[in-house]
Amino acid sequence: MNLPQLYYFLKLAELQHYTKAAKELYIAQPSLSDSIASLEQELGISLFQKKGRNVQLTKYGEEFYMHVSQALNELERGIASMKSHSGQVEGSIDIGCIPTLLGDFLPSAIQNYRRKNPRTKFNIFHGHSIEVAHGVASGKYDLGFCSKVEDEPNLIFVPILAQELVLIVNETHALAGRKEVCLGDLKSYNLITYRESLPIGKVVGQLLKEQKLDAAFSYDDEISIGGVVSESPLAAIVARTSFLKQFDNLVIIPLTDVPKDARLIYMAYSKKNFISSAVEAFADFVVAHEMNLPQKPYISS
Repeated sequence: MNLPQLYYFLKLAELQHYTKAAKELYIAQPSLSDSIASLEQELGISLFQKKGRNVQLTKYGEEFYMHVSQALNELERGIASMKSHSGQVEGSIDIGCIPTLLGDFLPSAIQNYRRKNPRTKFNIFHGHSIEVAHGVASGKYDLGFCSKVEDEPNLIFVPILAQELVLIVNETHALAGRKEVCLGDLKSYNLITYRESLPIGKVVGQLLKEQKLDAAFSYDDEISIGGVVSESPLAAIVARTSFLKQFDNLVIIPLTDVPKDARLIYMAYSKKNFISSAVEAFADFVVAHEMNLPQKPYISS
C-alpha cells in the first residue's frame, strides 16, 4: 500500500466512475483498475461494487474512506503548514460558481489570494446554484459559490456575502421616479421574477407570498429578466448584480421592507470528500478576508 493508491481510492470513491477518475488523475484506466485491485487484495476486502456503468463503495469501502480521508487531510494540513512558512502553498482548485460572481467577487478574491500564493492554480466552472452544489457533492468541484441548496446533507454552506434584492423598471414605468418602494406598494403592478425551482426564486416567492403579491416566476437570471423589463411595462424583483449594468434604460429602486441579507451567497464544501491543503488554504482566506455580510442592527437589552 502506498500514498498514490490512497489518492486513487479517494478520487474513485468521489467520482464513482473509473474512466472519469482516471482522466482526473492523469493515468490510464487499466492502471487505476490494477491499483484498486491491488489495494483490495492487500486489505482482503472489496472496496467497490458495480452499479450500472458506475461503481459505489461497499460498506467496508465507506468505513475505509472515512479513515483514508481523515488521514490524508491531516497529512495535507501538515504539508500546508510547513509550506506556509515559506509562502509556497500550491496546488489546483476546481471551483463551481454562479455566473453573477464571475464579474467581480470571485476574480477579486482569487487575485487577492494569489498575491501571496502565486503557485495556486484555479479552474473555474459556472452554473446555477443547484448545478454547483451537486458538483461539489459529487467531487467535481472542490468548492462552490452559490445559494444554499436543500437536500445536500453532506455539504457545509458558509455565508460569504449578500446580494441586495431590488425592484427594476424601465425609464417609462410609473414607478421610475421613486427613490424607494416597499413590497406593499406593488399590488397594482405586473411583476416578474426568477423561477421558483431556483433557490433565489424560492426566497423571492416567500417574500411575495407574505405580502399576498402575485408574479410570473419564469426566468433564470438577471439578464433575461432585465431584457424583458427594459422592453416592457413590467416590473421585476431581482438581485442587484453586475448583469443589470448592461441595460441603459433600467431604473433600480431599493426595497425598504426586504432584509439586506434576504439573498445570501454561500461557499460550499463537502464534509465527506477529501479536501487538499490548497483548497483549505483558499477557503480559510475567503472567510478571513473576502466575507462581506450586512451587519445586524444592535438591539440593547
